[in-house]
Parts: sequence; C-alpha cells; structure tokens
Amino acid sequence: MELFYVSMVEWFAAHKKITAVIRWMNKIVTILVMLSYPALLIYLLITKSSLLYRAIVVPLDGFIILSVFRYFVNRKRPYELYEIKPLIEKDTKGKSFPSRHVFSAVAIAATFWLWSPFPVLGVVIAALSVLLAAVRVMMGVHFISDVCAGIICGVACGLIGYVLL
Repeated sequence: MELFYVSMVEWFAAHKKITAVIRWMNKIVTILVMLSYPALLIYLLITKSSLLYRAIVVPLDGFIILSVFRYFVNRKRPYELYEIKPLIEKDTKGKSFPSRHVFSAVAIAATFWLWSPFPVLGVVIAALSVLLAAVRVMMGVHFISDVCAGIICGVACGLIGYVLL
C-alpha cells in the first residue's frame, strides 16, 4: 500500500500542470458543494417549507457523529505514515477516517435529492462528491478506505436520518 501512495503522489508532484488542475478541482468542488447547501436552506426558508428542519438537523447530526467517531479512531493520514508531502495544503494530524469532506458532500447530495425542487442537483452533487473523493486520494491526504467510508456514511446519514425524521 505504501508503494501505491508514494508512487501516486510522486507522479502527480512531477506533473505540475496536472497537479494544478487537481488542486483547482479540490477547491472548486468543495466551494460549489458547500455553497449549494446554504442556498438550499435559504430556498426552503423563503418558501416556508416544512422540510427545513430536516434539511438542517440530519446533515448536522451526521457531521457531529462522524466528527466524534473520527476523533476516537484518529487514523493517521497517508502523508503521516509514508514519506510523502501532500499536494494540497494540509498539516492535520490524524482524523483521516472517514473523510469528512466526502461525507459532507454526499450528505448534501442526499439532501438535495430528497428535498430540493430540483433533485437532479442531488445527482450532480453526488457526482462532484465522487470527484472530490478521488482528488483527496490523489493528493495524498486520504486513503481510499477513508473516502469510501465517507461516501457510505453520507449515504447512510441521508437514508437513515431522513427516514427516521
């Protein structure tokens, strides 16, 4: 596994233009997904939708539970375990599993899919979530299992949370 991550990060580090595009994708996807959520909440507020409470509570509860879980698991990141420098600015120690970026993006995608008047946006955000997951691995800040767990937890948050409420 070490050889995979070291080789991958070294390859991207050697290809500066590709790395610049991937860094840009990391920023843009994160910003797009994280701005879309308050936009949906504002829409639900303006339309006086009864779904506003659920759209706030379910992702928030999932985020808190995931954050506490990550704190106790405290899994090291690839750049901590292997001799690699992450290709995006990152100096966080531990708390790698599951990926909170990916979890949040998937939970937001589920919220859009279920509660937005434009459920296709949920599909778009889900696709962006997968792209974000790949970028986080390529840049050496998460293991594949971290982002896969983030996806699974985000889907579970959406399904379980919205069914229970």
